[in-house]
Amino acid sequence: MKPTTLNASPVPAATDRRLRILQVTATSVGGAWFHDQVTGLARLGHTVHAVLPGPGPLHDQLHAAGIPVEIIPFRGRQLRQLPRVTAAELRLLRLVRAFRPDVIHAHLLKAVMSCRLAAMGYRPALRVSQLPGTVHLHSPVLRWLDQLTLSRDDVVIGSCRAIADRYRAMGARTVAVSYYGCDVRRVDPRTSGEAFRREFGLAEGTPTVGMVAHMYPTRMRAFRETGVKGHEVFLDAVPLILQRVPDARMFVVGDELAGDGGYRRALQDRAAALGVTGNVRFTGHRSDIAGVLAGLDVVVSPSIEESASYAMVEALLMQKAVVASDVGGLPDTVRHGETGLLVPPANPRALAAAVTELLADPGRRHEMGRRGRDRCLRQFDIDATVAGVQAVYRQALHDLPRARSGTKHGRA
Repeated sequence: MKPTTLNASPVPAATDRRLRILQVTATSVGGAWFHDQVTGLARLGHTVHAVLPGPGPLHDQLHAAGIPVEIIPFRGRQLRQLPRVTAAELRLLRLVRAFRPDVIHAHLLKAVMSCRLAAMGYRPALRVSQLPGTVHLHSPVLRWLDQLTLSRDDVVIGSCRAIADRYRAMGARTVAVSYYGCDVRRVDPRTSGEAFRREFGLAEGTPTVGMVAHMYPTRMRAFRETGVKGHEVFLDAVPLILQRVPDARMFVVGDELAGDGGYRRALQDRAAALGVTGNVRFTGHRSDIAGVLAGLDVVVSPSIEESASYAMVEALLMQKAVVASDVGGLPDTVRHGETGLLVPPANPRALAAAVTELLADPGRRHEMGRRGRDRCLRQFDIDATVAGVQAVYRQALHDLPRARSGTKHGRA
């Protein structure tokens, strides 16, 4: 059956009834994109329950927002964890049957796989998978599992055009695009960066460049030399930036979400080997991201794999000049020459050239930042993106009987 495309923008509703929505994700840390979508759907009047794999900040934030949250530890990769994961899958299946959702919407691969299985116990539900990234497709085993179970989905939502295109090519039955939105008005470009600059002893006028990203250690062969977010590319670009802008200071903002800190230490060792320890500061996790961004002149995203990138959206909302890899969903966010500069991935020389080009032209930085904020206010507004997701639900539910009857036997 030829894949179809749904438009994740408001359309005439097939029905205006309120929906029962089960939202499931595979992370308990970070996940602002999940929180904002879940609470946004609840504000529209839908009954929304969330499922997380464990306790953590995301659970606390959802609970504070009045969202019912179930903890089901469905994650696990080792054979000895199989009994626990099996028990968790049965709990998810029981929850689905008890809640009787109109929509089961999963985010991140482990949640997607669990929901594809659990949804077999309640066929009336619309099965939706939303993919924030495609890193897992670099693993032959994970790619095979994803492809094998893809027919279980009624709708795949790509969080950027590149992801949607990838799943359309893989044979997804119905594909939509919906960016993970945020409260764009919450990010105030008038926020002062003085506190951040004082913290690091920066003299007035000192050029600053920062990378804001979690560190993701992985055993995947594709990312052994260069991590998913491209921290190594940024560090390798630092000596080249300093050749042209000797007084520049660089910041690596963020830390490992999981792990023993070994990846961060490896990055710090890399900076030391490059002889740039005095020019690069590793800040760790920061809760004052607006203040950090306000203290930076240029923000970079040298990712090897990326969606539309929350970090880039926040930087543009802060009216900052940005440089990003020309991969995945980054071109959806950063329009080359208009709201920032795009460079080839894994290319420190190109990254350094773009950064120094912007450091040398404050007027251009300001104009790009202004246009970037204007664009992000429209493209990533949480109310618009949640309305788009709701429209996808309604259209897909309207089409569901015909869509399922049109699939081959065993693919529904």
